[in-house]
Amino acid sequence: MTYRLSIDTGGTFTDISLVNEENGENHIIKVPSTPEDPSKAIINGWKKILQDVGVQASDISFFIHGTTVATNVLLEYRGANIALITTKGFKDVIQIGRQSRPELYDFRARKPKPLVNRSKRQEVTERIQFDGQVREEVDKEELQQIIRKIKDEQINSIAICLLNSYMNDSHEKQIKKIIEEEVPGSYISLSSEILPEQKEYERSSTTVINSYVMPKMHNYLYNLSKELKNNYFKKDIYIMQSNGGVIDVNTAENIPARTILSGPAGGALIGKKLAEITDKKNVITFDMGGTSMDACLIEDGDFNLTTLSNINDMPIKLPMIEIHTIGAGGGSIAWVDAGGALRVGPKSSGAIPGPVCYGKGGGEPTVTDANVVLNRLNPKYILGGEMEIDVESAKEVIERKIAKPLGMTIERAAEGILKVVNMNMIRGIRRISVEKGHNPKDFSLIALGGAGPLNASEIAKELGCSEIIIPENPGIASSEGMLEANVQHDYIVPVIKSQKEVSLRYLKIIFEELENKATKKLTEEGFYNQNISLLYSLDLRYKGQSHDINIPFGELDSCDDLTAVVDNFYTVYEKMYGFNPNLDDIEFVNARLTSIGILPNFSKTNKTKNGNNKKAVPIAHRSVYFNGQYKETPIYNRKMLPSNKKIEGPAIIEQLDSTIVVMPEQEFLCTSQNNLIIHNKE
Repeated sequence: MTYRLSIDTGGTFTDISLVNEENGENHIIKVPSTPEDPSKAIINGWKKILQDVGVQASDISFFIHGTTVATNVLLEYRGANIALITTKGFKDVIQIGRQSRPELYDFRARKPKPLVNRSKRQEVTERIQFDGQVREEVDKEELQQIIRKIKDEQINSIAICLLNSYMNDSHEKQIKKIIEEEVPGSYISLSSEILPEQKEYERSSTTVINSYVMPKMHNYLYNLSKELKNNYFKKDIYIMQSNGGVIDVNTAENIPARTILSGPAGGALIGKKLAEITDKKNVITFDMGGTSMDACLIEDGDFNLTTLSNINDMPIKLPMIEIHTIGAGGGSIAWVDAGGALRVGPKSSGAIPGPVCYGKGGGEPTVTDANVVLNRLNPKYILGGEMEIDVESAKEVIERKIAKPLGMTIERAAEGILKVVNMNMIRGIRRISVEKGHNPKDFSLIALGGAGPLNASEIAKELGCSEIIIPENPGIASSEGMLEANVQHDYIVPVIKSQKEVSLRYLKIIFEELENKATKKLTEEGFYNQNISLLYSLDLRYKGQSHDINIPFGELDSCDDLTAVVDNFYTVYEKMYGFNPNLDDIEFVNARLTSIGILPNFSKTNKTKNGNNKKAVPIAHRSVYFNGQYKETPIYNRKMLPSNKKIEGPAIIEQLDSTIVVMPEQEFLCTSQNNLIIHNKE
């Protein structure tokens, strides 16, 4: 038998899923993360799950890894000592940015500090025109002076972003070759390889981000590969991308910026899968872990892709699933501000020291501590009983740091912590729903993550969502979602021609060149013909506008003219902006190709634990705090729930990877597909 393995590294726990490719049987575990070296938790989890299931490393056919290494390096400013080489006169583009302010009415608001200091931004005389013609060659003497400075300052990661290099990359490649000869072993990022597009600010920012995280990501993946080989795994490792596909280690090492939203993408994929199998076309995924909450809106069975996102207010322009992330998780720290208001997050206790109740040295009250105080979490059942919980310490810290300063009981303080963190997350979900013209009442809420099902009931109530869907293993959702991913590569070629100048023949030539390149890459990775899918699209805009819209091109062979593409542009433009001038002055900006290597499907085993004729039998009762008072509440083991039997709340449902809270005014049932559905009582 062969198995597919996925490992998702989170801020608090590392999640592992192992699926049998022949019968779809899935095995899951969670182990504490090791932030000082994430690979330690991966190897720990690797050994544990193989031992538990009785599988050899040689039985693993495909290994997918979702990593937060690049994300954390960027968020915590722990990246490399880097230099930027750019065209003379343009070294401050990365700092000037756009004219938009971080906070429109805050005079003290400041833009983030650039990742590369001004003293390390080097200018070289050269010039390529907007049409790709060389106007001035690279000044070799200036370049040698720059290289000497790089050596003197012991810089080992260099971003090269020249003006108009997206039209002609010869100067960037020339500079790279010279640096490789003069500074062997250095990490070099070319904007023409990472983002061959217009807009020098976004291109510079993305290239600098890539250069900033590249050394640590490279070292991490090298060490991880080495450790896995020491544990008898000889095959390739695939890394989850922000766009919902996976790439090989070599690509991830060279363009680590593609992995910035590596982990959250898995949650979006499992949400898309659930939308398909439950026939719920409109869903919102709400993935709450130990450190952050990731929300993704899925409409008509699919999520939106964006080519521009912001991390710490720094633009990164690469294809990625549209996900909104905020600092709200089980480890988010509660505190009282100078004005006496209760606040929660964004600072987190992480895996080490973690919440106070974990007994690992944490000294600040967290969301998890609040759930423990309210008896919503079973102190004897975290991680299936493997982790002991210190209830008294959780009560003491909430009383000392929250309840007494605010003059309230411990229970009210704990409930207040949950209400505040829930409102933070509700605002985050509204960013991708209400602010984009969607009514949450038309969507089901899919609760994911170890902490998501704990908070979902109250969040759905505030949003007005029609129902809550909780998959079989919500706490391992991102890891399971990665098992749905395919190998994916994105290619882009600038066009920059008006509608009158562009021809179908010209576009087909571009796409055919991209197709040859993409097919060659996937063939090298072991994919052939029927396992290769190619998606063609174009970026269009009205001439003079700065924002473009991605429009599908359709099948390359069957397209006879560009009428359908232009008509589609008109339709999408009106949907996005509420009107359409219907001008014929349209500009074709970029041609894009997404190549997909389709992995073999596997059918997940649906094991109905109980027959439909059985009743729900609580494993215990516990006094749980709801809406200002304690209520005697039945506790259920999820594996023992009958199928398609409505059960009234309040209730607590426990399982290895999460705990589900059902409020008194709600009811729930477990479907034959092993999804748990929560509704308001009729």
